[in-house]
Amino acid sequence: MPKPTILIALDPHSAAFCAAIQHQLQELNTAQSRLIQIYALTWNGEAFNFSDELNRVADTSFDLAQTHSKQTHILEIRTQFSQATGKLQTQLIDLLKGANQSQEAISTKRQGVDISSSHRVYLMFSASNHFARGVVFELVRLMRWLFTKYFTDIPHCLEALLLLPGLFTQATTTDYGAAYALLKELDYKMTSGVVVAGSQKVSPFDNCWLIDERIGELKANLPSYADAFAGFLTVEPQTSGLLIGTHKVRGKVPAYSTFGYGELFFSGEIIIKRLSAALAAEILIEQFLPQVKFTLEANRKWLLDAKEFLLSDEFSSAFLQLERDNGKPVWQDFNPRLDIRAGKVQEYGIELQRAYLQFENKELLAYKRTLEICCKQVQAGLTTFLDRSINRYVDATPQGLHEGVRLLNILTDVYLELKTDSINDKPQNLITELRAAEAFLDSRLQVTIEREATQNLLKQVLSLKLRRQQLQDSSDERKSEQQLQELQTIQEQLETAIAEYRQALNTEIEQARQIRFMAIARAREQVETAIIVAQKNLTAIENQLETATDNLNELLAQESRFRSQYLVIYPTLMVVALLGLLILTGIFSQSTLWLLLQQVWGNLTHHVLGTAVIVLTYLGIVWLKYNTNIRDRILKVQKQIKRLESSLKATAVELRRSYNEQLKLEYDVYVHNLRIEALNHLIKTAKQRVDTLRQTLSNFSEIHNKLIAQREQATTKFSEIRLTVLTDADIDAYYQNVLAKLAIDRFTQEQVSRSQSWQIPSEAFENQLISFTYQQFEHLSNFSIGEALKQPNIIAPNTATLRMNQLHDSANLLLRLQDIDVNLNPTSQRELTLWVSAKDKEQIFAYYSRISRTLTVLVGEDEQRLCILTRSLGFPAYFLSQIEFYRDCYERTQSEQIKQDENIPDLIPEEIGSSKEVRLAYQTLLLAYSLGLLSQNAQGDYQFNSQSLGREREQISLALATEFSFQEFYGELQERIEAHEHDLIYSKLQEIGASAKDLSPYERKLLDNLLSKYNPLN
Repeated sequence: MPKPTILIALDPHSAAFCAAIQHQLQELNTAQSRLIQIYALTWNGEAFNFSDELNRVADTSFDLAQTHSKQTHILEIRTQFSQATGKLQTQLIDLLKGANQSQEAISTKRQGVDISSSHRVYLMFSASNHFARGVVFELVRLMRWLFTKYFTDIPHCLEALLLLPGLFTQATTTDYGAAYALLKELDYKMTSGVVVAGSQKVSPFDNCWLIDERIGELKANLPSYADAFAGFLTVEPQTSGLLIGTHKVRGKVPAYSTFGYGELFFSGEIIIKRLSAALAAEILIEQFLPQVKFTLEANRKWLLDAKEFLLSDEFSSAFLQLERDNGKPVWQDFNPRLDIRAGKVQEYGIELQRAYLQFENKELLAYKRTLEICCKQVQAGLTTFLDRSINRYVDATPQGLHEGVRLLNILTDVYLELKTDSINDKPQNLITELRAAEAFLDSRLQVTIEREATQNLLKQVLSLKLRRQQLQDSSDERKSEQQLQELQTIQEQLETAIAEYRQALNTEIEQARQIRFMAIARAREQVETAIIVAQKNLTAIENQLETATDNLNELLAQESRFRSQYLVIYPTLMVVALLGLLILTGIFSQSTLWLLLQQVWGNLTHHVLGTAVIVLTYLGIVWLKYNTNIRDRILKVQKQIKRLESSLKATAVELRRSYNEQLKLEYDVYVHNLRIEALNHLIKTAKQRVDTLRQTLSNFSEIHNKLIAQREQATTKFSEIRLTVLTDADIDAYYQNVLAKLAIDRFTQEQVSRSQSWQIPSEAFENQLISFTYQQFEHLSNFSIGEALKQPNIIAPNTATLRMNQLHDSANLLLRLQDIDVNLNPTSQRELTLWVSAKDKEQIFAYYSRISRTLTVLVGEDEQRLCILTRSLGFPAYFLSQIEFYRDCYERTQSEQIKQDENIPDLIPEEIGSSKEVRLAYQTLLLAYSLGLLSQNAQGDYQFNSQSLGREREQISLALATEFSFQEFYGELQERIEAHEHDLIYSKLQEIGASAKDLSPYERKLLDNLLSKYNPLN
């Protein structure tokens, strides 16, 4: 059951260690890890506080040398801490209350997890830190008192985590001595207790956990130590029933414990992440990012592919739809229904111009809008065709994306001719099509472009390229210096010729555009001139027609007068004259009249014929005169009028045609511009596709690099404590075996083809790629650790056995202990607790039961995790393997502390102290020195029998006690000392004590013991 746990760091090094532990706990993310709260006790020289911002007070150097100058006297620290307990009491109450009232605890309860009512509090501190020693016991007293007064209903456990000096960098004898002093005081207080209230005394800690450099220095192995402590704090072993003080070993309380923790897990997610990242990177390299090798054959292929693109029916038919709307031609000629009539030419011109303006502002505008729509459709169709062509191209081969870039570069290359080998190749691309479109109206506009200069330069370039290729293809593998020089010269000439060709081509293109621009302006002027001329001609013809009509009217009036005169007036006058003559004759002579009438009647026939002849003769004369003077002139004028009317109509038609030509010119120029615009849009689109493909390739390269980084980051190299069933090498070997059976192209066939890859966001592509590769290894996430160890295709049987052994070794105790007095303290026997899932319990227990007889197996919740906790509980402090060294450093460096600790029993029982031999050797050395058996040379080295023993008495005594090469000297010294009388020895010792000024406090103590031993009165 998870327990609310508080971990408090009492010094900067412990705070740094706790920060690392906190990081590991966050990665575990278990119910217990979320209930662990970590704080640091801070002191700024004036005030004490508890802070959860560990990094602000942490010292990640773990260098004890940096703290030596900052050490404050222990009594001063204790005094200031005692004065600050009032404020700290409030903070501690809030801190202890928050153990089961934090947001993490509440969230855990809401998830249905039962939380223990018991609290655990750990105090972590460096054993050599004066500040920690100054506050730890006062802090413990305060916490014990708070639990007694305010938290009586809460079971609690208060434990110490001591970091011994060997864990830190640049630990000195002073640090080891300070650690020994702390252990002495701690051991004393664990035996006698600390005052909590009145006469009530309790043990300061329920357990004291000691940690040294078993793995190595803390700084270099911080992840390993952090993993060990994170595991120690989160697992819940069965209690051993140890009660401190109920049993003593040689008079020493077994108040100390240590542990070791190891963890073996089958990191399914990490393995899948590493495998899927490797497979995804492989798919990218094999199916999307293969490089294209540039060769002459490949270049010719790309040129042919570009030409095939332009000659395709889809490309050609796209431009045919530019001037068609729903299959019908967009343009309809300007043909207004206006009839020209004589005398209405001006009105006709006005109406025609009005119709022209109406056509220009309405029909022509509608045509242009229709053309715009058609142009957009053409652009869309060409873009779709381009995309389809790109898709076919990129899907054709694994190098398709790179080849697509090459093809699009060919299609948009301004200097395409430079990629050919012959002037007759006539390559085609979108740029050449654009130039052809720009020249579409050249014949109509009578434009001629001079291309001789660029053609000559192109021939020169191609000739130089051919010469260079011949030299490069020379059969001689080792070309002569002359050939190399010639090749270099040709290369320089080629570069110059290419630069000149490009400049000449750019100049030619610019000049052609200017010429065409001027030709269009000139054509517009010509059409406008034709309209003006037609209008003038129409006016002139109208004037001529009016004149001719006037002449005709005049002739017709003259004809009318002529007819009246010769056919009416003159005959009437003659008839009137004849009748008047007859009447006058009858008046004056009726007989004459009667005779005349009879004669006429008698010769009536002759008279009628005569009269008819006269009339006909008269009419003939009149007709002759009419034809001669009037009729011919009328006919000429009528012919002239008809000719002028025809000319008028023809000129009207010409005027309308001129208007139509002007409108058609504007229409054709507009179509011309739209055609160029469509090609420019296609060129722009092609360049955008180049950028898109390049960006896609760049994105894929970044994704590939990211996947490689993810693969490297998905490592199973955690620490010496956290081991994985599969190492990185094992995972990579498994991947190579699986890769041989996987079809790399499945992703492009089933998920995302190359043609789709450049059209979707890179994030979506990456997600689909990772999802696909993840699914290939997803089954690995279902294995428990026992099942994974039994999979021969994943891990070899001998490797599985090796991993189990490594786990056992990683759980070794984090403290070196001596194998002494074990029989006197059976509770300190090592115990092993194993957490494994229920399904793997039998399998794992069968293996580890052969290794340890004290194995306890508990069921763990995580099927992919196997944890081992090794503990040695309840041993006295002198079980430490280096305890003699600690005491020796203490005696040499803590003289002031030794005086203060005179009433505190030593940690090591007198009867078993291994330092006794060193002390005896040191006493022997002092006796030899006082008796003059040793001498010092000019360099200050001590000599015996002309043999140098060293300069430092401390080192010499240690060598006498421990080194084999000094044993003969040691034995001879003892024999020669025993040859002297005790009185003489006592006298010499007194002399040395009075005269020697360089004796250390430890040597003075030894000297006092010798004086007491050799005193004649004793």
